[in-house]
Amino acid sequence: MISEIEKNFYRITLRMPYRLKHVNAYLLAHDKELALFDTGLNITGAYEYLANDMANKGLNINNIKKVFLTHVHTDHCSMAGVLQKKTGAKVYLSKAAFEEYQHFCKADSTVKQLKKFYSRQGMGSRQIDAVIEEYEIIRDIIDEFNTDNFLQNNETHDFGDWKFEVIFTPGHAAGHTCFFFRKKSFLLAGDHILPYIAPILSPDIFDDNFRPLATYLDSLNVIEKLPAVTVYPGHGNAFIDLKERLEDIRKHHEKRKRMIWGCLNSEPKTAYTISSEISVSAVHNFEKFMALNETIVYLKELKAEGAIKEDMTDNVLFYTRIKNTG
Repeated sequence: MISEIEKNFYRITLRMPYRLKHVNAYLLAHDKELALFDTGLNITGAYEYLANDMANKGLNINNIKKVFLTHVHTDHCSMAGVLQKKTGAKVYLSKAAFEEYQHFCKADSTVKQLKKFYSRQGMGSRQIDAVIEEYEIIRDIIDEFNTDNFLQNNETHDFGDWKFEVIFTPGHAAGHTCFFFRKKSFLLAGDHILPYIAPILSPDIFDDNFRPLATYLDSLNVIEKLPAVTVYPGHGNAFIDLKERLEDIRKHHEKRKRMIWGCLNSEPKTAYTISSEISVSAVHNFEKFMALNETIVYLKELKAEGAIKEDMTDNVLFYTRIKNTG
């Protein structure tokens, strides 16, 4: 479904076979030329659906000249390659996002690192095989694209009469980027800020020093300083109560972090054991995987705060609570 939010600015809501059901892309028009922000999921019929939806508003998909990506999760980027091949569009994203995308193109090294990373978290071989299977599905969805158009933090882009700023907001993904239209006072937020749920945070299996939660909260602070009136998210409806939403998200993460800390005592536990204790309702392997990632994120923060101790035994990480802290 496509709707014109204001003259020459469109929101395109695309279907997904996932829990969130839909993802939003946004479109700018100047004369006949078009700039697309995120692409939707590359599933059967998705390109044709997008083309027909645009045609209903008198827009030709072949006139897409630029594709700007907030990040490289499949629901936001996986049609970039299709659009590039069919329309010749240039693809723009942060260099960190492109490096993350390249991991999907290097299957052997990524699978090797997946096994190493998650075995250290206490995950068994069968569960790891399920993670790898999910990874292969993701690889098949993303259509390959090429680019050397790397976005720079705080740079300004012009598209006809439109002007917007690039705002780096790592956390949900290492290379996540938002786009701020200062004259219009609106923010294209991708998955950095969502109206109803807190965006998922995951560890970087290639960078053990990356602290997703601390990085994400720092990025929230950056956004809070912008004079943004309206936020257009990657999922859900636009909203205006930005500061209230930011505070809700901060409280959510503090509550979840303390819950993880509360699961620990003097008995060493792996991240996988902890995640199993807090996600007993998780049935599917992917749900268990997401619960484990969330647990790892909070354990990293608690360790950095000195609230827990991390030890390694037989190449597996174990965690214990430090008395009177947390």
